[in-house]
Amino acid sequence: MLLSANMIRIHDTFGMKETFDVFSQAGIEGIDFNNDVAEYCTTEHDAQYYRDLAEYAKSKGVAICQAHAPFPSSYVEEEKSAKRFEEIVQGIKNAAYLGAPMIVVHPCTHLDFSVEGNPEILFEYNLNFYKKLIPVARECGIKIAIENIGRVSITSTPERLNKLFDTLNDPVFTICFDVGHCLLQGVDPAEAIRAIGHRLVDGCTHVHDNMGDKDTHTLPYYGKVEWESVMKALADIGYEGDLNYEASNFLAGLPIALYPEGLAYQAKVGKYLIERFEYYKNNK
Repeated sequence: MLLSANMIRIHDTFGMKETFDVFSQAGIEGIDFNNDVAEYCTTEHDAQYYRDLAEYAKSKGVAICQAHAPFPSSYVEEEKSAKRFEEIVQGIKNAAYLGAPMIVVHPCTHLDFSVEGNPEILFEYNLNFYKKLIPVARECGIKIAIENIGRVSITSTPERLNKLFDTLNDPVFTICFDVGHCLLQGVDPAEAIRAIGHRLVDGCTHVHDNMGDKDTHTLPYYGKVEWESVMKALADIGYEGDLNYEASNFLAGLPIALYPEGLAYQAKVGKYLIERFEYYKNNK
């Protein structure tokens, strides 16, 4: 299990290649490449640009563990949704150029889930949305990870996520389990991991903490998640992926000069979590 992290705050501060430098120095072994950065969900850069980035990352000992498609995935306005779909497709291609094994594509949540009839509409909308991405993913040789989105949505509970995943029923799909989003829904993350089970084994994670009221994306142990039970649950289902941070807001209050030290501390916490995972994996 590698320790990986989302690049957003570091990238925005230092730039792309410098992010690999900072990650390497801090002991972060992988990166979640984020296509929410405007230039990375367009055709501004060609395939060679991304391949060169991947080579540079490799030279620094940093793997491209996963990628992020642009968010949100849909809008009420059809024209905006169509444009976003094109950006998601480009993000998938760019992630493949980087050699990422999977890309997180968030479910479509443009309708109020609490309004009668909308859950059914959103379920069918998401089925069609993801099915249209299957040929793109196959051509690119990359998996699409469906994420559990917090609060009330089409994937906010294990049952809803499983229903969508099982109905799609295609090996191109896997699961991105977001620990913080699970807590926001009032669902115990360890129980959710076990409920999702085999669907998550070849998937990925978004590891961050909160107090159960806001999606603060802070570091584990700075919120209410019971991390020992989470790591045990991941080991119990035979999870084969990486531990990937989405906890960049932990750095928000620090001066930029302390970002590298803050990231090194995050690495220390992450490696402790991985040690706990390995303990449970070897002592079932």
